[in-house]
Amino acid sequence: MLYCPPKMAFTDKNSLHDFITQHSFGALISTPFFCSHLPWLLQREEGEHGVLYGHIARQNPHWQQLNKQQVLITFTGPHAYISPRWYQTEKAVPTWNYAVAQVLGQAELLQPAATRAHLALQIAKYEPDVAAAMIKMPDTYQQKLAAAIVGVKVTITELSGKLKLGQHRSVADQQGVFAALSNNPKPEAQALAALMQQLQLATGVS
Repeated sequence: MLYCPPKMAFTDKNSLHDFITQHSFGALISTPFFCSHLPWLLQREEGEHGVLYGHIARQNPHWQQLNKQQVLITFTGPHAYISPRWYQTEKAVPTWNYAVAQVLGQAELLQPAATRAHLALQIAKYEPDVAAAMIKMPDTYQQKLAAAIVGVKVTITELSGKLKLGQHRSVADQQGVFAALSNNPKPEAQALAALMQQLQLATGVS
């Protein structure tokens, strides 16, 4: 499912769930190959590994090949270019550091009532003031738009992740990368530095 050297493996279920919740815009892939980029709502307590809920435009033919099929969903976290100039090591090459999670699961199409229920939960997740937002979405308008989407449920059967953050490099190299990312104004670089700090990689502790 995902090439991952053991030192870069991201395997803790709770941590993977946290990652997916934080980076919930995932690429849904099925065969024959088709990919749709969708926001997902994770319900951790459902099933053995959790369940993901999303929806897809009815005009998108992808939904027609999903029911009862195995699918792959990828979630991409922070990522950034890493310059060899940031290492203390004498010889080095450029690379790209990143964090990703992947899900294998069984897809199932939802009935309209279930689609609307989970859509309401997803809105509540992202809208700090749901009542104010609902003024823009009266019930009759919601019903009309709900007919234009198809709800999808993915029961997770396998979770995996990869943290390529320079764990194999020396403490000095890790510190050099962390310092450069921290001073980089780009949001992705800042996010990658924050993840390194969270995992204590900037100090060489993993």
